Amino acid sequence: MVKVVDIFSHYVVGPVIPICKADLKHYEGQKFSSLEEGISFYEKYAQEACFDFRRFGNRSSGGVITFQYVVCNRQGFHTGQPLDVDVIISDDVNVSNDDEVTSKKKHRRGTKRCGCGARISFKFFSDCGAKYYLVHQFIEEHNHAMVDKDHKRFMKRNRSMNDVHHKFVEDCTKANIGPTFTFNLLKEFFGGYDVVRCTLNDVRNCSRDIKEKLKEVDVQMILNQMQEKKRICEGFFYKYQLSIDDNKLVSLFWSDAESRKHYHMFGDVVAFDTTYSINKYRMVFGLFTRKDNHGCPIAFGAGSLSSENCDAFSWLFTVFVECMGVAPRIIITDQDWGMRLAIEKVLSGTRHRLCMWHIMSKLFEKIPKSISDREKFSKEFNACVWSELLDPDEFDILWTGIVEKYGVKDHKWFKDMFAVRHLWISAYFRDVPMGSLMRTSFSESENSFFKRNQTERLDYYDSIISPKYATDLAFEKQLTSVYTDMMFRVVQELISEADKSCRMISMSTLENIEVFRVFDARKKTFTVTHEIETESFDCECKLFVRCGYLCNHLFFVLRNKDVNNILEKYVGNRWLKSELLKAVYGLTSDESASDKAMCHGRYFGLYQRAFKNKNHLIALDNFLAGIGPQIFTHDTTGSSSVDKNDSINNIYGIVVPEEITAHAPDVVSTKGGASDKKSRIKSSIEKAIEKASKLHRRCGKCHKVTDHNARSCGRM
Repeated sequence: MVKVVDIFSHYVVGPVIPICKADLKHYEGQKFSSLEEGISFYEKYAQEACFDFRRFGNRSSGGVITFQYVVCNRQGFHTGQPLDVDVIISDDVNVSNDDEVTSKKKHRRGTKRCGCGARISFKFFSDCGAKYYLVHQFIEEHNHAMVDKDHKRFMKRNRSMNDVHHKFVEDCTKANIGPTFTFNLLKEFFGGYDVVRCTLNDVRNCSRDIKEKLKEVDVQMILNQMQEKKRICEGFFYKYQLSIDDNKLVSLFWSDAESRKHYHMFGDVVAFDTTYSINKYRMVFGLFTRKDNHGCPIAFGAGSLSSENCDAFSWLFTVFVECMGVAPRIIITDQDWGMRLAIEKVLSGTRHRLCMWHIMSKLFEKIPKSISDREKFSKEFNACVWSELLDPDEFDILWTGIVEKYGVKDHKWFKDMFAVRHLWISAYFRDVPMGSLMRTSFSESENSFFKRNQTERLDYYDSIISPKYATDLAFEKQLTSVYTDMMFRVVQELISEADKSCRMISMSTLENIEVFRVFDARKKTFTVTHEIETESFDCECKLFVRCGYLCNHLFFVLRNKDVNNILEKYVGNRWLKSELLKAVYGLTSDESASDKAMCHGRYFGLYQRAFKNKNHLIALDNFLAGIGPQIFTHDTTGSSSVDKNDSINNIYGIVVPEEITAHAPDVVSTKGGASDKKSRIKSSIEKAIEKASKLHRRCGKCHKVTDHNARSCGRM
């Protein structure tokens, strides 16, 4: 059941006084033996209260600082021009390649400065040879919320690698522990992410990713680890198949509690991609993915298969639906025939869409050599295929005109792609909710993202940075407070265009419906309708249906109607800031914390019962704090040096198994598979990319800069 909340309420009203221990607060007249001692004390206070600070200025006399000011890091205001922009090309947020949203996006950098007046000043005194500093002024009121405790580790003063970190990284490198696990160990060593004082990227810069081969025990270790994860966290899900004859791993699927929660928020459209790196057994590794409210890729689950036939994919899709409880509305895959048959068999109620990236990446090699102006053909063809403003009939007419014009109407590849146009062309998905949010499964260039989840970092920036306004429209300020920064940048461009570039062609009223004809900056006219009785708006470009946010044409009409606040149904839930999104779905920030850090044995069950009641949570916390010393009274610290098995245990969280019941799979032969990278047969996609990336030379015969030479000129 969805919880209804007021998503337009402000977070901060009036001054904010940090909550912290009384003995950490300064007071006027407080005495310190040195200036550094006073600032160090203030640093502890700021750490506890969750805000950053900086030294603001001082006075000195005779080489001695007589007055030192320290202010909140958000003191003052940004002095730059409010609308200074950098035009950038970004793929972080889904944008259309058609006339709706340009891929060139003006980046309006936000600012942390909000004129906060919190400060402290220290004054130097010398009395009978005794030198000391007194707190001259202490203002503790801030005009902004404190940083969320889950985000403390991202604060500037909480990130600094010292000798301890470097020595730890060196020791982990000697034990063949990679940077990711090194960072996790650092978290356990220091007691949590908030006190590690570095990020995963900091650790990566100090280490090399060398992993020890576990040979015959790796499969059993993985299954044992997943069994343990399931024991300590009921939300973890995994399932696998072993061969009947020799108990070798055939297939495996898993998803954690956080991924399953994300699926119910963002999983109506899912991409399934198998272009990721495969393991040493050459098993197919596939990810179920989509984009979150920041426009960043997130994974819902993953699977490994020893074959790529219909039965293998049918098993995987069946288990995926079993795990999530409901099938997706749309699933995007490549053109694998086994996947297509499996989707028809298992996901009969799901719309299947082929990945446009995989198809269009073949275009360069499919264009016949007989076409003289291949660049012109490619430009026209891409404009036709990627446009989301065409309906199916308009698309068919435009496609037919292009292939007839360039003489490729009977070309096999173009005929085959036209025959399955309902499976990949945007025109056939423009009426499907969120149908344009993803038109491709993630390419290999994006796979590395899953090694660095940025969602929490972006949540942190959303909580402290206020975007610059592009207009004086009230609903722009409204959307600033509810949309993530990544999505607000996209919407702000549309609002700015509506305010400055759109104009009304005509307006008419028919019974209870107002009809507007809006001319936009791209010299195209669209019809916007407004049903007065139900306060319903609709634009024929269908951007709101396709992507979940309003178009420039609707913003223009709303501006002309003097609308100050966008109705909640046209704000939607898809792009809300994470804090608001969790409230809409009845979740709390505690629930989103790391399961591994919170769930130990039966504690997970207790927590699930207690987290909705603050008093129950406090009672559970006090109980754990009291029982800890009783359990670990006789524990002794071990030696600083650990053997190989201990290192593996630290990395994977489970001991090396003594009994082996599940064995490593045979090295399977997958599509394009080979014994090594050099002898592997390259796919047509890879060949096309490699060919397109090669530097062209000037032909000595025709004198054109092209991909052929004088010897092959005329035969291409």
